[in-house]
Amino acid sequence: MNKIKDIAVFTSIRSEYGVMVPLLKKIVSHPDLKLHLLVGGSHLLEQHGNTISEIQNDGFEIAQIFPFLHVDDSNSAITNSMATLQFQMGEYLAQNRPDILLLVGDRFELLPVANTALVLNIPIAHISGGDVTEGAIDNQVRHAISKMSHLHFPGIESSKNNLLKMGEEEWRIEVTGEPGIDCILSIDLLDKTSLYTQLGLEYNKPLVICTFHPETIHNTITSEFLVSLFKELNSKMGELQFLITSSNFDPGGSEINETCISLSRQYSNIKFIENLGQKRYYSVLKYAEFMLGNSSSGIIEAQSFHLPVINIGNRQQGRERNINTIDVDNNLENIIDSITKSKNEMFTFAM
Repeated sequence: MNKIKDIAVFTSIRSEYGVMVPLLKKIVSHPDLKLHLLVGGSHLLEQHGNTISEIQNDGFEIAQIFPFLHVDDSNSAITNSMATLQFQMGEYLAQNRPDILLLVGDRFELLPVANTALVLNIPIAHISGGDVTEGAIDNQVRHAISKMSHLHFPGIESSKNNLLKMGEEEWRIEVTGEPGIDCILSIDLLDKTSLYTQLGLEYNKPLVICTFHPETIHNTITSEFLVSLFKELNSKMGELQFLITSSNFDPGGSEINETCISLSRQYSNIKFIENLGQKRYYSVLKYAEFMLGNSSSGIIEAQSFHLPVINIGNRQQGRERNINTIDVDNNLENIIDSITKSKNEMFTFAM
């Protein structure tokens, strides 16, 4: 008889959890696997939507909660948070010793988790290794986790090739596609009336979905830039309405959120929401005119909705793009020109 394998999965942020939902359901339903879901980080913070409730509402049993994050997102506070998580994770993994630890992506808080598993000789499986995002420390984090991992599940062939160049053995690598796409295929979206009523949006006004994260290297997404951007957009494109979702818990993320909240109070056509939840988020992508910001969702998931994406700055630099993405620097005139291009019939036809 085969021994049931204990699969520990760590999640600390809404975007990471969202793309994992179909995989988590597969693990739960598999007769030879047992899921140990480890939840912490911004899932536990009210200012980031208290998204642990979303996990609970989805019916997943949580094996352990890790309240490691300091509310302050300064660099020094984040290093303290990482040290706290290292201690908490060390206690849990040493006592429970899962057969494998599954990690997704490139968040800074994955480093102490991977470090702990490495020291305890617990194998690590890593999803989305081999990607490149040159405008953030995520790049270094992702590559470090890949080197500590034993199994690799990159989304695309070029990421597999990057892992091979890093010295990873080919038999350990399986290209599996981006897990977020599975979510899109399996979720029932809201109709436009229900969605707009829930969010307080104007039904006949073109909608723009926005998410801005700090560039943790050479940051150009500042409060001053955002204030100038939305002033310019409202001056030249006042017919639009903007729905802004919160920034990740990164250095500078809280400043971006505070600025966006302030803008939503200043302009009647701007709404800010910490967390839409997966169903509402993908429903927004279905009905939006275009996406604005620097989220990886624009690079990975938006094409499935034939949604034009205006990708600002360097955060996603180096990542492979779909044809729906228009890259632009933080120059206001260039951004307006890119939005105009995204509305061009030839551009939308090409998608």
